[in-house]
Amino acid sequence: MSANLDRICTVDISLASPIANEASFDNILILGPAPKVQKEDIPAVGVYRSLNELTELGFVATGADADPVGVAARVAFSQSPRPHEVYVAVIADTVPVPEEPTDEELEQAVAEGKPWSVSETLDNALSINGWYCICPAGLERSQVVEVIQWTETQNKICGYIDNDPDDPMVQPGLYFRSFPLFAKETADQPDHEVPVENQYGMAVALASKAMHYHAGEETWALKQLAAVYPAKLKSTFIKKLEAANITYLTTVASKNLTQGGKTNAGEWIDVIRFRDWLQNDMQVRVVNLLVVNPKIPYTDGGIGLVDNQMLASLKDGQKYGGIAPTEYDADGNANPGYVTSVPLASELTSVQKASRVLSDCRFSARLAGAIHVVNISGCLTYENL
Repeated sequence: MSANLDRICTVDISLASPIANEASFDNILILGPAPKVQKEDIPAVGVYRSLNELTELGFVATGADADPVGVAARVAFSQSPRPHEVYVAVIADTVPVPEEPTDEELEQAVAEGKPWSVSETLDNALSINGWYCICPAGLERSQVVEVIQWTETQNKICGYIDNDPDDPMVQPGLYFRSFPLFAKETADQPDHEVPVENQYGMAVALASKAMHYHAGEETWALKQLAAVYPAKLKSTFIKKLEAANITYLTTVASKNLTQGGKTNAGEWIDVIRFRDWLQNDMQVRVVNLLVVNPKIPYTDGGIGLVDNQMLASLKDGQKYGGIAPTEYDADGNANPGYVTSVPLASELTSVQKASRVLSDCRFSARLAGAIHVVNISGCLTYENL
């Protein structure tokens, strides 16, 4: 490039790089103990693209000596389509725990990848982006309860096994981010006879299958699962499972399909996942708007740019099937899938403008939902119709 060009014309170009969206709503995190025989150093939180990568570390996935994490990973990679990657967090239960550990000791343990509790393990796992659904495998009942309680404070979800609707692990109606699954083949099957694939992998199978779809596209009911065994249940027991919001797997027309799809609190799992996705998507869009532009003025035009980002996010939510399309009643009146509202600059006080905080940006959107059951009535007649 000739330096003489600058004598006639100068051009300065800056790069307005948007922020990266690091949130994921597609992958599972298997949480469990280290393998019985460890071949190599295992990271506190690792990501694996095949079962072989885990077995090379010492996790046993088949046979009588199988490790819970190994079995869960085998079930995950058995689904069709199989997940691209699986995250694993190992609880280091061999670390001696001081009676009253200091803050320095706790920080050192976490830095070495050896947290002392379930919550500390999960806090450590938050430093790794890319996972969304926690699936405990091989943990004690009290540890699973700790996972459920921890999950409720995060934008994550948790799938866990609960085989007793009469005495559930946690009281139904309390937790919106955790969903229980029934793992037994019959209501009265002894615990030691439950297949390890069901015991460690039922939640993994469902999460891997459902999260293959984009948030909004899926329901967690009526999913065909591989490598886990269906249950043969009587109607009375099924009523108990439904009352406790416990999802189960049963055979319908020669296919093993899930029934249920709710969280412990009774909300649909897909609604929680879609809400998390929409919240993150809208946040990222608005933040990028503010970052890549030198300034968004506190005027009707600037406020309109914020409104456009809200609309773009809602439009994508509609595209993926989470938000209903515009529909019409019998009289032809439109019922929009979503609406937004933002304030006019003239309606805001000088104090509000001086704060540089834009409030009262709102939207309403109709969930598209999903059909799980169809009731049809009809009649046969010799009469003309």
